[in-house]
Formats: sequence, structure tokens, C-alpha cells
Amino acid sequence: MRKKITISLLITCMILLSCKAQNHNITEKNTLVADSTLIYENNKVIGKISQPTTYNCKACYTINKIGDIKIKVPVSNKVINNQSVLEQDFAIDKVVKNGNNTVIKYSSTSSSKAYELEVNKDYIVRMLTYSYGSKDIKIGENDYESFQANSICQSEKKIKIKDTITLNDGYVFATKDCFDCPVKYTIEECIANRKKGVKMNWE
Repeated sequence: MRKKITISLLITCMILLSCKAQNHNITEKNTLVADSTLIYENNKVIGKISQPTTYNCKACYTINKIGDIKIKVPVSNKVINNQSVLEQDFAIDKVVKNGNNTVIKYSSTSSSKAYELEVNKDYIVRMLTYSYGSKDIKIGENDYESFQANSICQSEKKIKIKDTITLNDGYVFATKDCFDCPVKYTIEECIANRKKGVKMNWE
């Protein structure tokens, strides 16, 4: 009798483990299910986001529409679960209104960089980028200490929008538009303090 019970328990355990393994495989497959976002190259549809592919993207992108603003988001091949899939290089995190302007907040999907573009009709009127890092501050003669910091660049130079805004990491800022700020301040506080000439406290 005990032998039969033991055998039954072993069979039950094997069945449960088999089901768990099957469910795990299904879950892994579901992470690769493509959404409805189409990918283009030279104005031709070549696939969908998160779709396994053998296609080698060189100048691929998705198209987003925010009000009257047309936005291209670059797409590249990434390896997920040992398969090549197409993913966006940037994620649009938030879109907010600032009076008559539209602020597009987005971030890199491969680094800590974040960005803001403020748009007024046919112009970009403000560009902001920031990323987390460190800053060496002199605390004595030949003595430096490293502090956590955000590297911030902001420009309010007007840029004409021809037809479409393409999200990218290649915005050019003048040296005077960039600075480092202790992480204990918010990005907004950093910018406001700099405009007011407030000295940053690195301690």
C-alpha cells in the first residue's frame, strides 16, 4: 500500500512539474508577442514592434502622432530570449501641455538619458537632456571627492520643424547650456537655481 502511495505521489509531482515548465515556456513566448505598432523603412512597412525577425534594420522607425505633431522614433534590432526583435530606441514617457506649448518627455531604452522637447506650432522652442552620473568636486588642495550628479543641458534656441520630429541623441548644445547638479535637487530645481545664480551645495 505504501509503495503504491509513493508511486502515485511521484507521478503527481512529475505532472505538476511538467505543467509548470509548459506554463513557463508559454510566458516566455508571450513576451515576444508583437503589438500593433508598425515599423517603417523608406516609407515601407517592414514589421511590427517586438516581432522576431531576420530583417536587419538600418534606418527603421515608428510613427507617432501627438495632436498635429508627427514624431519618428528610431528602431533597431535587439536580442531577447536569443531572438532578434525590433524595438524602439526611445520611449515616449509623457506628453503635457504648457500653455500653448506641448512638452514631449521621452527617454532612451538603452541608457539613463532622458529628454524633453517643448513645441510651439512649427518650432521646437526648448530642448532638455539629462543623465545620471558623478562629478568630481575639489574639496582641498589636490584633493577631490566624487559626488552623485545629473548632467543637464538645456537650450531655448528656436528650431524650425520641417515636417516631422525625429527623436535622437544627437542634439548639439553649447558649452554654456550644460552643467552638473547634485542629485538631491530635482531637475527643475537645478535649472531654476542656475538661472538665479544660486550656488549648488555638494555636501
